[in-house]
Amino acid sequence: MKFFIYLLTLLFFWSCSNESNSSTPQKTRPKKLVSRVVDSAAIRDSIEVAKQIAFQKTLITEENVTERLTKFGEENPETKIKIKTKYGSIKIRLYEDTPLHRANFIMLIKKGYFDSTLFYRVIDNFMIQGGNSDSDNIGERMRNIGLYHVPEEIKPHHIHKRGAIAMAVQDQSDRAEELRHKNSSAYNFYIIQKGPLSNSYMEKLEERYKITIPEKSRAIYRKYGGNPHLDNQYTVFGEVYSGFKTIDKISKVVVDRYDRPEKDIFLTVEIIE
Repeated sequence: MKFFIYLLTLLFFWSCSNESNSSTPQKTRPKKLVSRVVDSAAIRDSIEVAKQIAFQKTLITEENVTERLTKFGEENPETKIKIKTKYGSIKIRLYEDTPLHRANFIMLIKKGYFDSTLFYRVIDNFMIQGGNSDSDNIGERMRNIGLYHVPEEIKPHHIHKRGAIAMAVQDQSDRAEELRHKNSSAYNFYIIQKGPLSNSYMEKLEERYKITIPEKSRAIYRKYGGNPHLDNQYTVFGEVYSGFKTIDKISKVVVDRYDRPEKDIFLTVEIIE
């Protein structure tokens, strides 16, 4: 009898032990699920942060611009491009001795930056300026490449003759003289349209702008035209070799008081070689 009672007691405790063990996973499972949810959110946040860090590393900045453009230029040696508009095409040869500007322009072409931008400033008998637009996504395009300036590469022998292409420089009239620079806009370019100049006209420019136009440059300006008062202020990094008629057609369009064409002149740019 004692043995029977002892056996029942053992069976009772064994049963209680099993109930206790079987209830344990039920109590801890919700905790594990919450933990997994928290862990998943943390992982997603970590991935997003990692993506942002990786994206930031791809951007061109004022600090890395020379290094990035130098490397890109070494890997992408193209020098001939074509600007296409509804008025015709303009073919341009980029100079190899302005390597940062050449690399920057080729890079923007390959990234498709210029597609559907505009010639947004046109002044007859002076120049046509392009590379921007009021499209909603143009700012996003810039931010995805980087907000930076291209270090100036001004060469005395690259003058603002008719057909010269140069990059605009940010207006710095509100800056102290010692803080001003000649570094180029990364995105906005202009092409010189003005025709042949007379000696008397150049003398007036010298007097007005307090400059001296060398005789070698004078000969070019007399024959081809251009804007000598811009020399040594902006980086000229190429020249037109075909499409002068297209430039002249664009220069004749009707503009508003801000020199903006009344009808948009969209442009695209492609690499020839």
